Amino acid sequence: MKKDTHNNFIQHGSLVIEDLKVIMLIGDINKVDEFLQGQVTSDHTKIEDGGFQLSSICNHKGQVVSDFFINKTKDGYCFVINNDLQDVLIKELTPFAMLHRVGFKKINSNVVGHVSPSKYIDNAYCSNDDFEVSISIKESDYEHSDSITYENWQAANKILGILFLHVEDTVKYRPIEINYDNLRVSFDKGCYRGQEIVARMKYLGVDRRKFCTIVAQQEYTVSNDIKITGEIVNLDNIKVFNAIIKTAELDHIRNDPKIITII
Repeated sequence: MKKDTHNNFIQHGSLVIEDLKVIMLIGDINKVDEFLQGQVTSDHTKIEDGGFQLSSICNHKGQVVSDFFINKTKDGYCFVINNDLQDVLIKELTPFAMLHRVGFKKINSNVVGHVSPSKYIDNAYCSNDDFEVSISIKESDYEHSDSITYENWQAANKILGILFLHVEDTVKYRPIEINYDNLRVSFDKGCYRGQEIVARMKYLGVDRRKFCTIVAQQEYTVSNDIKITGEIVNLDNIKVFNAIIKTAELDHIRNDPKIITII
């Protein structure tokens, strides 16, 4: 059994995440609530004021179209989303938003990512026993001195099992394939598009594959049995990446001497 060292390289600090953009939802708050309830996979009603929640939307086949954060403030709701997915999300949701008289407005703001010791702040969107990750929205003229790199930020999220999609990943995966069933989907809320298929795969499907985070030495050559999802993050002498692995191959891959840990 390899020693669990996957938290040892996590750096605490913050940075402006240039790729993340803010979309404000415009409309009567009750209509916005109804709209979100019928579209997003998470239960947005559980977000506290000032909080952020991992979420996504699916198509009618249960495939993930886009992922994002939902932010709740006293003024309403915002999406925080990868720049490349902004137009994908708006185009996908516009027909449904129009039925609720809800609109979208792109906001010129800065999004700051934070990696902190566990239980350090109140609105972290994910954590383990050692550290947590959170974001905040600042004005466009906000000046910030980054204290961690984008690679540090990516590694912290990957260790927590969080995958962020890019435009080429649209309708490529269902939630259960990429850990969204655990982090971005509520199985207690009402219906949303694709909900029936997502629930059926969760409770009735046979789990032959596992979504993992792999920490390996730089010299490690990725096996053909591993399907990488997202980017490989390089940190000094190690690499960190998310992957989908056949459960039958998991022990064999785990025993590779160049694998530090598989989460």
